[in-house]
Amino acid sequence: MKAIIFFSMSKKQRSRNIAMQIEGDHFEIVNQDKAIKFAVFQMFYYGYKTVVKKEVKFQSPNIDFDKYNEIVLVSPVWAGKANIFMVQYLAKNRFMNKEVTIIGSSMGENKNYFKSFDNLIDESNRVVEHISYIKGSKAFDRKV
Repeated sequence: MKAIIFFSMSKKQRSRNIAMQIEGDHFEIVNQDKAIKFAVFQMFYYGYKTVVKKEVKFQSPNIDFDKYNEIVLVSPVWAGKANIFMVQYLAKNRFMNKEVTIIGSSMGENKNYFKSFDNLIDESNRVVEHISYIKGSKAFDRKV
């Protein structure tokens, strides 16, 4: 079975839309931090929190990882990295011995995005695929 864990904050909900196209059980990380309506300020505010690893508030989905052999992580790219909500979720919710697909959505190229997951996912897991959605196009970077 497959668990799709996603975080999406943008007005167009790109990461949510990507996650919902994947078959499996869906789990959303929900922002409970400061609500910022103006997109540009939101990008700077949460981009800063991502870079300096500032604590954010979120509602964490309750997942029984033993039920799943595959985990898909879907989130926007912030400041070229895994966003702070996904980072903090993965720090508090460890899973082991799973096949993992990492999907990032962004407005431009982000070469370091997938590397930012290196210390977030337990070494017992096997990352099987990296997928980028850049401005609506899809690019695969398969890992073996």
